[in-house]
Amino acid sequence: MSYRDVTRADQLKVLAYLVLMILFNVVTAVTLMPRAWPWGFIIWLLLCFVGSLFLLVRWHANITAYRCPKCGCEFEISFFTDFISPHFPNKKYLKCPRCGEKSWAEILMKAD
Repeated sequence: MSYRDVTRADQLKVLAYLVLMILFNVVTAVTLMPRAWPWGFIIWLLLCFVGSLFLLVRWHANITAYRCPKCGCEFEISFFTDFISPHFPNKKYLKCPRCGEKSWAEILMKAD
């Protein structure tokens, strides 16, 4: 698999999906609040939030890879690792599969 550096367009695409997820959850909350208050509202809102978060993280895990800053190894991670690992906009704290060091790996995009 080949990888490329993250472009501004890639960052905007991720931001757009994040905004869509937030808007979906806000619209769901506003729609459900008068109809299902309190327990139905809480349950449905949690289901919508967890579902949309699952889809967003799964999509992100499928389109990204990472580069170890210490040895330069480029690698992919699982959905679960993507979900639980601490991150900043262009970095994620991961353990390199080659050198075994934990560091802030640079995010790469899978080449199309």
